[in-house]
Amino acid sequence: MIVTDHNSHSVSWILLAGFACLGVPSVTMVFGGLHFHPILDVFLFGMGIVGAAFLISWAAEAAQLDISASFAIAILALIAILPEYAVEAVLAWDAGQSYDTASAIVTPEMERVAANVTGANRLLIGLGWSAVILIFWIKRRSSLNMANTMGLEILMLSIATAVTFLIFFMQQVHLIVAAALIALYVVYLWLSSTKESEEPELMGPSLAIGEQSKVVRRLIVLGLFAYSAFVILVAAEPFVHSLIDTGRNLGISDFLLIQWIAPLASESPEIIIAVLFSLRANPVAGLTTLISAEVNQLTLLVGSMVGIFSLSAGELLSFPLNNMQSVEFLLTAAVSLLGIILVLPRVIGWKSGVILLVMFLAHLPFTETDQRMLFTYGYISIAAVLIGYQLYNKYLSKN
Repeated sequence: MIVTDHNSHSVSWILLAGFACLGVPSVTMVFGGLHFHPILDVFLFGMGIVGAAFLISWAAEAAQLDISASFAIAILALIAILPEYAVEAVLAWDAGQSYDTASAIVTPEMERVAANVTGANRLLIGLGWSAVILIFWIKRRSSLNMANTMGLEILMLSIATAVTFLIFFMQQVHLIVAAALIALYVVYLWLSSTKESEEPELMGPSLAIGEQSKVVRRLIVLGLFAYSAFVILVAAEPFVHSLIDTGRNLGISDFLLIQWIAPLASESPEIIIAVLFSLRANPVAGLTTLISAEVNQLTLLVGSMVGIFSLSAGELLSFPLNNMQSVEFLLTAAVSLLGIILVLPRVIGWKSGVILLVMFLAHLPFTETDQRMLFTYGYISIAAVLIGYQLYNKYLSKN
């Protein structure tokens, strides 16, 4: 459903133009061969990625008028994390270039690949999910009721989470596992496309696009996709390398910068869009989009990083993990497990949002592997207690 608000249209077009302009410095710097201080480079290239990500999100929302809404949610989640894919592709390519099959030593470049993919997933759950839940509660003072929704998303996320636990025990992302994860996402897309759809509710820039005639709307959507993809492809590599240089100049671990700063730039528009859904009384769409994105990242993103790594290395290879990387995957699986348990009842209260947010913020300062293991145990323990509590309540309701 299109909610008409002609007074806001001029602001919407200004926003579209403004965010499009954010990509200009990145393109100018790359094609002009310009370089500044690494921190300024990170800001300018990151700004381009953020601007492109917003344009993609608005265009994807408007595109829901032309495809089924359930399928559109999955497509929106896929398109919205294109910036994350671009960053991960750069890291995976560098990892493949650095890997020596003879020595089979995990290089720093390979560690960064795991840092980015695990950080992105934990950011989505710890910051994104909790923001949608808590904002809805603050507005309504009631639990978020998502009854009869997200069945497919939760099922797929559960399978992907189980595979992520398996990756820890295998100490690698095996080629077969990577292929299975990609296949799982293809199945998810197909199942999403068969679900019944509802007409989307558009507001802001997506509304301004959606109110155009079908031909004009589609041309704008395609144009925004093409321009955003161009900016992201241009900015991704220098953004990553500038981030690494910044860490070296400041004496900060590039692993941590890649784990949190890179995903923050590439994921923040997606989280903001979900928050806007929640603010305009449509939190179901916001949380479903974030959960769909989580499915995407634990399946297609993890699987594709192995493919790009192999392509760069020049042969089919599994992606080996050292102990630190393995623990990062284990912690990510534990975070995902807790998230699933909290949303499984479909009636999600403020306490669920607080648990996700507090646990996420609490683990950030602790970067040692043994400290991360303690937080992993904490996530799993909370999930186990919640499972027991839910089973006990079901037992009481039956008796």
